[in-house]
Amino acid sequence: MTRGVLRFFFDYGAGGCLWAGDDETRSSLGLGPLDAGTFALDGRLLSPVRLPLPVAARCLRDHLDSLHAGYLNPLSPTDPSLWSQGLCERFNADVDRLLMLLRQELGRDYTIRDEQPRYAEDPGLADYLTRHPGLAPVEAVTAPSVGRG
Repeated sequence: MTRGVLRFFFDYGAGGCLWAGDDETRSSLGLGPLDAGTFALDGRLLSPVRLPLPVAARCLRDHLDSLHAGYLNPLSPTDPSLWSQGLCERFNADVDRLLMLLRQELGRDYTIRDEQPRYAEDPGLADYLTRHPGLAPVEAVTAPSVGRG
């Protein structure tokens, strides 16, 4: 049996982190995040979860998806992220932990390609904060900085 290929990364508001990584996997599982259902604006289910995850992986994925939604600068997504180095390191460590859980759970059937960038505090953050005195480095995400789809 040929193993499928999954791409691992977070996309703003997608709700999942696993995506088809080759034509065969895409043909059998479809598009969109495979580990999360997608819904219409009125709440109708558009596509069900195609790769169910165990509770621990699902909870960590949801936590990281929520954090990731707060990475972009809330004033302008093209400006430096306000994330501190400490928050970046905690996020990166949890990303590595989730990837390990996913590979343990799905690795028999899928090759999982890690395509999630690891974050570091933006080198221009201090200068940016000097020009925007009402802002401060973000140590913890309390709300997404982008809308959820």
